[in-house]
Amino acid sequence: MRRLVMSLALTAALLAPQPAFAGQPSVGVVTNFGPNLAAVCPMPEGIAVDPTGNLYASSFAFKPIANICVENRSGQIIDVIPVAAGKAGVASLLGELFEPSQGLYVLDFADGAPTNGRLLRVNVQTHAVTVVATGFQAPNAIAQDRHRNLYISDSFLGAIFRVSPDGATTVWIQDPRLMPQPGGSPPFGANGLAFDRNQGYLYVATTSDSKIYRIPLEQDGSAGPMQLFASGAAIDAAQQTTEALHGADGIMFDVHGNLYVCANSAQHPAPGLPGEIQVLSPDARLIARYDGLGQHDLDFPASLVFHERALYIANLALDSGGVNSKLSILGVPYPGLPLRP
Repeated sequence: MRRLVMSLALTAALLAPQPAFAGQPSVGVVTNFGPNLAAVCPMPEGIAVDPTGNLYASSFAFKPIANICVENRSGQIIDVIPVAAGKAGVASLLGELFEPSQGLYVLDFADGAPTNGRLLRVNVQTHAVTVVATGFQAPNAIAQDRHRNLYISDSFLGAIFRVSPDGATTVWIQDPRLMPQPGGSPPFGANGLAFDRNQGYLYVATTSDSKIYRIPLEQDGSAGPMQLFASGAAIDAAQQTTEALHGADGIMFDVHGNLYVCANSAQHPAPGLPGEIQVLSPDARLIARYDGLGQHDLDFPASLVFHERALYIANLALDSGGVNSKLSILGVPYPGLPLRP
């Protein structure tokens, strides 16, 4: 049975008493949120939230139609949005981002073949789906800068693409370190993306080698030299931990600059379902680890999104083939960094 483990020196700072908010979960506690999604949105990978608190969970389905489940703040499914496949014949939805003026952006991994990946925009009222950009192989996560440019990680090409508001798509950066690394598991390269508060750096998780890099956003919009921010192996060696950043997947900052990481394959301690939420301080120390107990155990957490004092998590449930597909909720001490420009 896994439990919350925290660095003693920072326990008081991170879990100091906070003002109570109605309906907010207890800080540090992970519980299931809403129903099991296996029947309607199997293997939820992406997650986004709109300003009213509705959640959008995208299905990594490999089906002719992949669904996006919409859950309200009570965890009830209030809508199901079907997304039809493109030329690949199957749709497999990954990262999402909700922009109020545009709707819901979602990435379609399709079948993982070259050029079949798509960036889509969904009207959540009408269910209309617009193809914004194509030509990706393994589009995985989305971030947005203050100029409304979208940044798309491609886990197989070792690249991050930039898509301008008019749909023009360019390779922002491509680097061998963003490729799946030999012998690494899960075998994905560039994955979760997040800008820091000042949008001076774009952070990217590399899943196969359990690392987080950061890339300067230069004044002209180009990518600066990529820098290593955190390495799971280095953290384990320095802090006497295990499984740090194992399977680093979705990432997101809180307002104090702490980076929340879906470590989708971490087992601490084993046995148990794979995955936990790990928190890195601004200086890249591992300061907190969160997991649920019993039926609330996280199961291959892939993506996360803040809303108020809650962190919502999509459980891909990869090892079970989606049987345990679900969302989870974690009470957090501080709100998330706003995503919108």
